[in-house]
Amino acid sequence: KWDAVRGLGVAAERIASSRDLGFREAFLAATGGEGVDVVLNALAGEFVDASLDLLPRGGRFVEMGKADVRDADQMAQARPGVRYYSFDLLEAGPERIQQLLTEIVGLFERGVLRHAPIRTWDVRRGVEAFRFLREGRNTGKVVLTVPAPLDPDGTVLITGGTGGLGALFARHLVARHGVRHLLLVSRRGAAVEGVAELVAGLRELGADARLVACDVSDRGQVAELLGGLERPLTGVVHAAGVLDDGVLAALTPDQVRRVLRPKVDAALHLHELTRGMELSAFVLFSSVAALIGSPGQGNYAAANAFLDALAAARRAEGLPASSLAWGLWADAGGMAGTLDEAELRRLARMGTAALPTQLGLELFDQAQRLDDAMLVPVRLELGALRSQARSGMLPPLLRGLVKSPAKGAAAGGGSLAQRLAGVAEA
Repeated sequence: KWDAVRGLGVAAERIASSRDLGFREAFLAATGGEGVDVVLNALAGEFVDASLDLLPRGGRFVEMGKADVRDADQMAQARPGVRYYSFDLLEAGPERIQQLLTEIVGLFERGVLRHAPIRTWDVRRGVEAFRFLREGRNTGKVVLTVPAPLDPDGTVLITGGTGGLGALFARHLVARHGVRHLLLVSRRGAAVEGVAELVAGLRELGADARLVACDVSDRGQVAELLGGLERPLTGVVHAAGVLDDGVLAALTPDQVRRVLRPKVDAALHLHELTRGMELSAFVLFSSVAALIGSPGQGNYAAANAFLDALAAARRAEGLPASSLAWGLWADAGGMAGTLDEAELRRLARMGTAALPTQLGLELFDQAQRLDDAMLVPVRLELGALRSQARSGMLPPLLRGLVKSPAKGAAAGGGSLAQRLAGVAEA
């Protein structure tokens, strides 16, 4: 706080702490014993008396707080020549307050006044904001903000917008959230089969959907895309992604790049190129694979872990962001469409069940009402999790969901190494 005051040009000898009474002697010394003409006070108790001692005859004491309001007549008797005022804005009445605020806003707009530093907190994090205030470390004002809904006059960009999930959420944003202008981006754009029907359906719902072929992993193409928008961008849904599975030891650099580019590079470009835009939503479609792992998908898990971290980093900067670590979708247009029956059965044994479309959409809506950088909308089967726990194969993140067997009671007994040693050679 002292640095902020010095930055305003206040001399060092005219700055003192309000946490002890030393300011009285400091300011008397700085003014050659003359004191000050006006005190704007928000302190209480003995600090009020120390501040009053700084006022000569003709001085004015303006009480702005509510903790220690004193009687003006008694103050006049105790401090002859000092005028005491208790300031309460509400006494001015609503019309006068509106007039004052209008005048003040005009002064800020013209650059006559500069506001104090502002730190904003989403109103859903109000408890956290008040805890921060109580620590007494803030400079300026702490402001609670109400999350803005998606502006129907703005544009919402969906990457992977012609894929199964992209198309699904395009319809949902129009039907449920009132979005009227969509920019659906994919590598092939309008050349994708079925997009004509998608656009026609969105038009019937009252939305204008524009299809664009764009490699969102290419920063130049993303910059050109955003620079050509006719309406301001108000929301981003990053649903692009590809799979290229392989056991970790056998993954090639090309496989890693192929999976990371549409997830990681694209998200980073969108993050950097939209920083100056007034976004209401910046939603990243991640995967539970980043949290509990998925055999053969080390590259995919790493890409999604980056999305989760990016959402947290944006939130730390005061930017909107949420990363949704989706589980398996039942819709064939989602990830399930790339898996064969054996892989689906393996996931089921692991306890990950397919998420019905309607439930997935409802979870998306709930996520937009929460103030978490990352959420995990996934459907789990407790029976399968218990089986995994008994075999000692349950991922650590999920162990709190089911009762773990007693130590040494896992299937076959002994450590994993001991159990593997007893397996017959193929």
